[in-house]
Amino acid sequence: MINFIVLFCFVSTSVFSQTRNDIIVDPLLQKPWIPDAEEEESRSYHRFLTEFKNKQSSVKKKDSFGRNYLMSPAGKIRFLIDDEYYKEFPIQKEADIASKELEVLYEVRKEKDVVFLGKGIHLCYRLKKEKDSGFFPEWLIRSNEITNRAANEWSDQTIPLDLVSDPYGCYVDERSPMDFLYLESESFRYRLKIPSSLRYEGLYGNRLGIYGENRDSIYRLVRFVEFLSNYLPEGQTEWDEALKLQTSGKKKKTVPKIILSIGSSFDKVKPLRDTKNYFVFWDSVRSLTKSLMNRLQFKRSDVNGQYVSEWVEVDDIGNPIPMEMKEYYVYNAPRGYFLSLSYPKREKDKADKYWNTIRTSFTVKD
Repeated sequence: MINFIVLFCFVSTSVFSQTRNDIIVDPLLQKPWIPDAEEEESRSYHRFLTEFKNKQSSVKKKDSFGRNYLMSPAGKIRFLIDDEYYKEFPIQKEADIASKELEVLYEVRKEKDVVFLGKGIHLCYRLKKEKDSGFFPEWLIRSNEITNRAANEWSDQTIPLDLVSDPYGCYVDERSPMDFLYLESESFRYRLKIPSSLRYEGLYGNRLGIYGENRDSIYRLVRFVEFLSNYLPEGQTEWDEALKLQTSGKKKKTVPKIILSIGSSFDKVKPLRDTKNYFVFWDSVRSLTKSLMNRLQFKRSDVNGQYVSEWVEVDDIGNPIPMEMKEYYVYNAPRGYFLSLSYPKREKDKADKYWNTIRTSFTVKD
């Protein structure tokens, strides 16, 4: 009997010992978790109050394009990508705001827009520095860092980065707010000044112009457009126009336009063209064939080292529209450039002013 009791005690002790070693203890119960939790809850609550207070005290403002951003009492800016946002070139006097736009675009993973905007911001800086050598703003370093980061992350994409980020530009105030756009191409090394009323097609959707590359050359053509008001020939009323549109089954008439085209080419091999026939290359790119020229009554004349072309278009209701185009070609192998400005002849005075600005400002880096 005594032996049984001793054995029972030994077995019981072993079982209880084994059981205690296998118990999983909640780590929270091994620490003073309640005070820690209360402290973290307090910190979270105060963070919430601070953020809520900042949002409540921030003021919504608009940039010169009418797009929204928030400014805190401390002067910090948070750009808003909302329903009123749209793509634009930066403005030199608001480059600090554009740098905040850049940060938000990078946050939402719009790398191509980041590089496009970032190059424009840097152009704004360089234009300012040309007049003020000591100019070095706080936003420049951060802007460059984000632009370079986005460019590196775009390297795996199938579309060439230059196609979506070049040319880039910066609006500058000269005689009036944002009256000129300075445009630059990193790939083709040109710069020029454009009246801001001419709008870049690349700002709207995926209109990237004409791009081509083969074993011999690379070329790119981009366009800037100004939409003009409707024009009625003498003796024609709006009622006449509406009736003709209705009869033709069209809802509205295509408005006339002033169009600036900028073409650039680079020869990969020995010179493919010369200064006398370089314009023929751009005629082919624009599908300006001899048959089309005959149909449009297209005539080209050499006037003081540049071409002036005339032809007649017909609008949607059959009205003839006399047109004119100024053309300038420069070919210095392996690079070549082409500028043209087309417009209705009735807009000649305006076009002459535009062309003078464009031609006199066009430069190419060596």
